[in-house]
Amino acid sequence: MPNHPSRSLSVLMPRRDNIGLTLKQTHDLGMLIRVRCNMCRRTRHYHSADMLMLLGNIEVDSMMGRLKCEGCGLKDATEVYAVDLPASERQSLRVRTLTAIKIIRRPVWRED
Repeated sequence: MPNHPSRSLSVLMPRRDNIGLTLKQTHDLGMLIRVRCNMCRRTRHYHSADMLMLLGNIEVDSMMGRLKCEGCGLKDATEVYAVDLPASERQSLRVRTLTAIKIIRRPVWRED
C-alpha cells in the first residue's frame, strides 16, 4: 500500500480559499467575513468594512491566527473565510457590527 503524504498534510494545513483576497476587495464586492472556531464550533459573521477598520487592509487568509474565539479563547482553532451569500441566506443571518474599539492601557514597570 503506497504512502500518501499529501493526505496527512491536508489534515495539518488550513484550507486557503481566499488566496490574495484583501479586506478592501471583500468590502468592494459586498462579501461577509465568516469566523469559525474548530474547538467550540461557533460561527460568527462580520461586515468586511468593520474588519477593515479594525485590522487594516490585510489578506483574509492572514487573519486565521490573529482572531481569538470569544467562546473558548483559542487563537489557533479559528478559520476565517470571505463568503458571498445569496440574499435568502443573508436575511436569516445574524451579522455582528463593530460599535466601539476599547484600548486597554497596561503599565510596564522596570527596576532601576
